[in-house]
Amino acid sequence: MSGIFKAISRQRSAVDVAGAGREAITTQFSKGRLDTCGVYGHLTPNEENLLADLWERILDDFDKPLDSIESDSIARPVECDDELERKKAKEVQESSPFEVVEGCMFNQSVAEKCKELGIVSKSGADGELVPKFETMLPDSTLKSVFWSVVREDHPDVLILRFLRARKWDLEKSYKMAIAAIKWRIQEHVEEIIWYGDTANDASLMWKGVSYAHGKDKLGQPIIWSGSCLHHQKDQSYPQLKRYLIWMMETLRQLLAPPIERVCLIMDLTDHSNANMDWPFVKTFLKFLEAYYPECLGICIVYNGPWWFSGVWKLISPLLDPVVASKVQFAQKPEGLLKFIDEKELLEKRGGKDAYNYDYVKPDPEENKLMFDKEGRTASAEKLRLLQEQFVQATTDWVNAKEGGDDDGFAAAARRRVELSNQVKAAASELDKYTRARHFYTRTGVLQGSVVDWTKVQKQA
Repeated sequence: MSGIFKAISRQRSAVDVAGAGREAITTQFSKGRLDTCGVYGHLTPNEENLLADLWERILDDFDKPLDSIESDSIARPVECDDELERKKAKEVQESSPFEVVEGCMFNQSVAEKCKELGIVSKSGADGELVPKFETMLPDSTLKSVFWSVVREDHPDVLILRFLRARKWDLEKSYKMAIAAIKWRIQEHVEEIIWYGDTANDASLMWKGVSYAHGKDKLGQPIIWSGSCLHHQKDQSYPQLKRYLIWMMETLRQLLAPPIERVCLIMDLTDHSNANMDWPFVKTFLKFLEAYYPECLGICIVYNGPWWFSGVWKLISPLLDPVVASKVQFAQKPEGLLKFIDEKELLEKRGGKDAYNYDYVKPDPEENKLMFDKEGRTASAEKLRLLQEQFVQATTDWVNAKEGGDDDGFAAAARRRVELSNQVKAAASELDKYTRARHFYTRTGVLQGSVVDWTKVQKQA
């Protein structure tokens, strides 16, 4: 049997196994057991072979310009001229300024607010908290852009997200992944990561429209999103989109196999029609479906008003069926306690965790390493050499699979694991030079690759 027929056979088998092994989200919580089907470190031999097949496809195109590679179309969830909208927001900021929340003015960034408060860095020539963005991409090939997407992740973790999202169909998975990579270039995600929350809209950060805190019964980080805090007029659409991308990229740092998904609580307490923002909803749904697949574990809609069932009928057809199956509803704290232990549930929602969100402003010198160009260059070179070794080990792994060399396949697999840990460590070191510190590093929740929710401040 040729290689292509082997791949098709594996593909069909993986779909059957994945379909049979996948548990409903409610079943996972009732059993207290996370479903790790198809997750890195928990692959069946057939799924590992399919992963190797997709790697073979990627490596075939690795040195090609990204734009020359066929992909799914890049969908814009909202038709919007970002530059025009930014210009309009700037005009409002200059001609008719107004306060959104706690002294944060419309269209004012965190960096601008900090400068107003006297928070300036000695490292920056003009007191800037973060140096001017410098891309780390040496060229526009798939190879260069691929590694900029992986960052501190294990590359297999990233690839497996697309395989699971497309039910292990190799061609569909590949086209989806390439589209997501192209989208990241289009939306300047590398630059968003660089400036971090300092370039976010200040009012969004001060209000805490969405924030991560604690974990559910399966160990998934909880994202609290209070709709009553959100008003479409409070910020421009480009800034809202930037905030969503920053939040998704930050969440990636809070996840590590087998915990690869989050628990999203859409808290509709005190929600009114004034809080409804369709551009926001459409954008968030598109991100979950196409550009950050397999990141949602469960979505709990809490305390929705009586009329929300009608809204849900409008929203649900927009959702991927797999995403829609993860949506649960809870009207009282008892409903939340099915998914979250009492000690992890916020007091204001019937639990025992006294935490209240309070934005921790940047420390003037927290990004000092980002101004060290020599250190950044040396760190990047160390990472590049390790990435090359990982690619070689992956090539050996793929060739052994194609040649039916089981011993060679197993040996190369072990070598890949060893190198992937070294790549992750080196990428985490480079991250200090290429990503502004943020709310979760300031609170102590995230230190390197360690996530510890007990470190965050708890307020009565």
